Amino acid sequence: MSKYSVETKIQAIKLYNDGLGSTTIAHKLGIHQETTILRWVHSWSKCGLSGLKRPNKLPIYSASFKMEVIIWMVKNKASYPQTAKHFDISNEGTVWTWKHRYDVYGAGGFADRRKRDTNMSDKKKLTPEQENKELKKRLEYLEAENEYLKKLEAVMHQTEKKHK
Repeated sequence: MSKYSVETKIQAIKLYNDGLGSTTIAHKLGIHQETTILRWVHSWSKCGLSGLKRPNKLPIYSASFKMEVIIWMVKNKASYPQTAKHFDISNEGTVWTWKHRYDVYGAGGFADRRKRDTNMSDKKKLTPEQENKELKKRLEYLEAENEYLKKLEAVMHQTEKKHK
């Protein structure tokens, strides 16, 4: 069951379209986060009423799609909400989770944890081509991350010079 009814979501969208801010609407309707309202507005504009209804099954994303999302986010220096909107992912927290898993576990962190292997010896091994593909994706991500960190360091260095 969804935390908020479809009627509440529609009411929030109407108030937003009438010019009220998301923070005001959140206080008025007892919604904990104003970003929730912005997500509803986006879903409404993209999918209509069906975008406000909770699906019976959660989407299952492949490891390669998750990797593509993370690489795009780092290359474009995008925020979690921007990335979620770009890839039509309903919750930016999903993108945060993927990024965190990647940072901690690498590409192996994208394995579907809902399905457990019954026997460790039955684990599928990557073919050399698959392993090469995964390594290339990881290298592309790390190169993008390295570029980002270099630019960040340069900006911080310039800021320090100005403040001295």
